[in-house]
Amino acid sequence: MDLIFVTPATFVIQFTILLLIIWVLNKFIFTPYLAYLDEWESKQKKLEEDYKNIDKLIKEADEKKEEILKAARSKWDEIINEAETIWKKKREDIIFRAENDAKDLFEWARSEIEKERLSMLSSMKSKVTDLVVRLNSKLFKQECVTKDFVEKELESIKM
Repeated sequence: MDLIFVTPATFVIQFTILLLIIWVLNKFIFTPYLAYLDEWESKQKKLEEDYKNIDKLIKEADEKKEEILKAARSKWDEIINEAETIWKKKREDIIFRAENDAKDLFEWARSEIEKERLSMLSSMKSKVTDLVVRLNSKLFKQECVTKDFVEKELESIKM
């Protein structure tokens, strides 16, 4: 009995299956895995390189930090100067308005005082006139001095 395990037909089928398995493994397992390993290796090299250059990276970060701080301080100084300028201008405007308001108020008060003085003077003239006329009539039992005469005399006095 002659047992032949390998015939040309089975050999072709087995070889085709083997090629198919190798192709599937290569396409879906080996190629992605090798790409992953290459990426992982490049990351490891980058980490090693960064670890070796950590002092340089720290120095660069410090320099960048100093640049940012310098720019922030400069901007801060600009903002402070601008705020001081605005504050001084507003202060001057407020002082100017306050002075003008005070002048206006002073002039208004002066005119009101003058009106009150003239009103009081007029009232006093009227009362003095009435008093003189009444006094005259009581002293002399007759009105020899008229109200018009007294008013004219008071006007000539100029108070």
